[in-house]
Amino acid sequence: MPRFFCDAIAGGKAVITGEDAAHIARSLRMQPGERLTLSDGQGTDFDCVLDLVTPQEVFLTVLESYPCRTEPSVYVRLYMAMPKAEKLELIVQKAVELGVGEIIPVLTRRCVSRPDPKSFEKKRVRLARIAAEAAKQSGRGVVPQVELPVTYKQMLADAARNDAAFFCYEAGGEPLLSRLGGAETIG
Repeated sequence: MPRFFCDAIAGGKAVITGEDAAHIARSLRMQPGERLTLSDGQGTDFDCVLDLVTPQEVFLTVLESYPCRTEPSVYVRLYMAMPKAEKLELIVQKAVELGVGEIIPVLTRRCVSRPDPKSFEKKRVRLARIAAEAAKQSGRGVVPQVELPVTYKQMLADAARNDAAFFCYEAGGEPLLSRLGGAETIG
């Protein structure tokens, strides 16, 4: 069943506008009476039936609401050193598809890319769109946020406040599975 994010859900009714409405009407060619799933972006899904479909607006009736069944039970905050060029877009896409809840770039000593906050804020708009598309593609109920870059010191302070923190490094010591409390080898 097609899935879309929508924040215009109230009183058992919903309205989809913009590009998603055009996609439903023109690409999917959905008709009144067909069903789709809406997500409020906060972890709640809504089974809906289409009432009226136009390329500008799609009106729906909510049949049922329930917690999103595809959201991970563990919240993962991904800190990663700021990559070069456009690699950040791919990292955001794949991290969202894998179930990460939040993505925070870290400015480390050896980072080549060092965007200033103003230019990164412009890039965040594109990254938010990539995160939303990846969330739709993978059936997520929440669109993870890409935060402003932090320093290495800020990242360490934040990680110290969490229940658990894992730092992965290609020349690291123990395999990750050995640190997860007796997890069996996948293979």
